[in-house]
Amino acid sequence: MDYTSLPEITETIIDVIQTAVDANGSWPPTFEVSPELLRDQHTGLGFYLFHVQESSHFRNFPAPGNDNPPVNYTPMALNLFYQLSANSTNEASEEDAYDEQNLMGVAMKALHDHSIINVTTTGKKVNIKITLQTLSPSESVQYWAAAQSPVRLSAYYEVSVVFLEPEPTKSYAGRVLSYGTYIFVKGTPQITGSENIIEYTVPLDPEVKKVKIFPAQAPPTTIIPAPVNSIISFTGNGFGGGTTELLLFNGKWNEPAVATAPWLVKVIGEDKLTANVQETAILQKSLTLVDILPGLYAAQIINTEVRTLPDLSTKQFRHSSNQFPFSVMPRIDSIAPLSGPGGTTFTVTGYLFEHADLATDDIQIYIRDVRLTLDVGGLFDPGEFRITSPTVLEFRTPLLFSAGLAPVRIMINGVESPPKWITIP
Repeated sequence: MDYTSLPEITETIIDVIQTAVDANGSWPPTFEVSPELLRDQHTGLGFYLFHVQESSHFRNFPAPGNDNPPVNYTPMALNLFYQLSANSTNEASEEDAYDEQNLMGVAMKALHDHSIINVTTTGKKVNIKITLQTLSPSESVQYWAAAQSPVRLSAYYEVSVVFLEPEPTKSYAGRVLSYGTYIFVKGTPQITGSENIIEYTVPLDPEVKKVKIFPAQAPPTTIIPAPVNSIISFTGNGFGGGTTELLLFNGKWNEPAVATAPWLVKVIGEDKLTANVQETAILQKSLTLVDILPGLYAAQIINTEVRTLPDLSTKQFRHSSNQFPFSVMPRIDSIAPLSGPGGTTFTVTGYLFEHADLATDDIQIYIRDVRLTLDVGGLFDPGEFRITSPTVLEFRTPLLFSAGLAPVRIMINGVESPPKWITIP
């Protein structure tokens, strides 16, 4: 960066104008371009610095060291504003006007042809740009309003940027030995889908049916290895590399939960991750064990990479994916019929029908397309259900139901259980 002073800038530009006037040959060799605002008694050209303004673009330029206050040790950047005007004192006023216009034409052409002035063009430590300002006639008159001279033909220029030399620095910032920016070619992980396969059988049909569901809906399990129904696949990109962690989000939690070891989180290449939905997980910060209730969840993949720094120490980098939804189904392990008067009673064993975070309205049971009502005490009537433990409930089929197969649908928090059927006698 080249530092300079206001007189040096003015002298440099005046030299350019003076050279052009001398080369024109219309004026005597003693003719000089002045840095003053010319009065009536003087003949010549004036290039007058009438205003200075700090450049906002370089106002917060950083200091090279740790000196205080730092503003003293940063260059001051200025934009300079000049008025170019001509004056002639020939005896004939008409000749004065033509002479002044001729002078202005030569000077303006010189500044137009030398709008960029730098070390190469002048040999001086300057690097400036000269711009002719666009002023309306009324604005131009205002510059002469307070002067004793009448309005004179003028042009106005902005010269930028001029750097005034700062105070000499007494300190210097140290070398950076630990860089704060690291490049990762594969980018952060991104989840684009979730899916799983539900297997089921229909009574009197030995063939196992399969249906793919996406976004995934899977019942939790404690069985190892997990049944197909409980295995969720997340698809996307950027899953590989480093260590992988699966976080779970639910509206009833104040923090995410970690899918612990029984979830068997497994990365398959860069674009697939599988997990076995379990009945519990652990909150990330409080380390509290929480139950995985049926309902809607969101999954997030965290990849942690370890990089070695120049001082041979290591640093961990955590890359977080977006959150992607999946659902946890109510699980039906078995349905056993028990005969009873006025209808047939069935006992359902599964997960999870009773919990502190579940309201009675959160659970709905349908036989065929008929919704059962909750037994509130007294007689256990046909068309009602009751919950006897967190994993057991009973229901009675409605009266006048025709015999044969009937689908059973248990919905908790809006999520439906896998397909199950009963046989009504």
